[in-house]
Amino acid sequence: MTAPATLGIYPTESVQEVASSLPLDPLTPAALTSLAADIEYRLHLITQEAKKFMVHAKRGTLRSEDIDHALEALNVEPILIPPAPLSQPEFVPVSLPSSSSHSSNAHQPTIYHVPDDEIDFSTYLKQPLPPGVANSAGVKWKAHWLAVEGIQPAIAENPAPKERPSSTQQPTTGAAALGRTAKSHLPQELQLYFSRLTSALVPSLSVLPQLPGQPNSDGSLPDAERHRLAALASLRSDAAIAGILVYLVKWFADSLQKCLMSACGTIGCLVDGVEALLENESIFVEPYLHQILPPLMSVILTVPLGPHPPSGEKGLTPFELRSKASQVLGKVAKQYGSTYPGLLPRLTSTLTRTLESSPFPSPLGASTPPSGRYEGAILGLSALGPHAVRTAIWGTRGDPLRRLDDLAFRLYPGQRSKPNLIKAGVKALTLIVRPKPEGWTGTVDTQGVESEFGANWARGVEKRPWLASELLRMRRQGEEEGGVRGDMDVDTPR
Repeated sequence: MTAPATLGIYPTESVQEVASSLPLDPLTPAALTSLAADIEYRLHLITQEAKKFMVHAKRGTLRSEDIDHALEALNVEPILIPPAPLSQPEFVPVSLPSSSSHSSNAHQPTIYHVPDDEIDFSTYLKQPLPPGVANSAGVKWKAHWLAVEGIQPAIAENPAPKERPSSTQQPTTGAAALGRTAKSHLPQELQLYFSRLTSALVPSLSVLPQLPGQPNSDGSLPDAERHRLAALASLRSDAAIAGILVYLVKWFADSLQKCLMSACGTIGCLVDGVEALLENESIFVEPYLHQILPPLMSVILTVPLGPHPPSGEKGLTPFELRSKASQVLGKVAKQYGSTYPGLLPRLTSTLTRTLESSPFPSPLGASTPPSGRYEGAILGLSALGPHAVRTAIWGTRGDPLRRLDDLAFRLYPGQRSKPNLIKAGVKALTLIVRPKPEGWTGTVDTQGVESEFGANWARGVEKRPWLASELLRMRRQGEEEGGVRGDMDVDTPR
């Protein structure tokens, strides 16, 4: 009958390494296990004795001297040399005058304090400077403007935005994406699964320069793109994702925050992965929503998004990236909005405050205004549903549209084509109008739209006659209702 296996935390590999460094015969596995168990027992014994000294000293931190005292108490020769004790301050007694009337006979209380050394600046200033400072030209100061009214002046002391090093980082994939804690907890199979999954989700730009991959000349997809699609299918349906879910969510969150100025295709691949993970019905993603939502909101609202200056290659644009992230945000709100009543109001409030804020100076200079955050706010509100659009974009009579028209003139100076801000607004307004009846024919009242909402909205709805007529109808209806309410307030006796 074999002896039961002894389980412990001290590895037998350490015993094997020590034994191989000594002139000993090879040890059997049973001997290695017994020695490891004995070492673990003695470590526990020494630690328990050292803890007694720590508690007796009224401390919460175990020190090397506690181990030294424990070895002395166990009659073991100390092997640790504690550091030299720090110099103890000298306490100076001070006698306080007694309040008693018999001061001569009463005991005068005494307190102790540590005297502070008085520093004589004249003595320090007379001392010679160190050789490195004395032989140098010294420290020189020069004042210059960091920013004037929010704009950085183009001087030698302030580097231009185009001269700054680009932060086109790539997400860490493969085995390097797993930390020490994950490697110690996950079995080898799940580590390999995580490594191959992350490597396939975001192919390197050297393997697939354009993300997502485009078909070849013969119509077939590149191998890297086929692997990426297979990884997305695994995220959507594989129940084994539950074993690495916590590490996968953290990887998505960290990668999105790190790669906001990377290639648009890289960010798009990460957003696709988050969307596929949310569609998996075999796993429980709800506890990790607080880690998923902030990266999505960063993609929607951050400025700048993607590489700057733009690479010029065909692929996803920042506007399409914000639209894709908004769709994922809408799926989260639709799926979990009923479970968490405060989720939709908080998202709507955040996007509304962003839309109503004044444009801030762009970090890329005055030539690149921060239009992306307003485009993302409108796209996010449209993804949250008609109620959010009616509350934040339309209002009561469409007055916010006039402000958005003025904002478009400021953010897109001299642009003749339809701005992305207006494109996103037109897409959002289609959610709050009535469906177009069959057989309806009409024309766009361009002058009416321009007089009520602005020239940008007139260009935005020039090919949408039904939307234009509905906006004008809703505008008149809101004014009539506002007039009726005003009459009621005037006629009400006080």
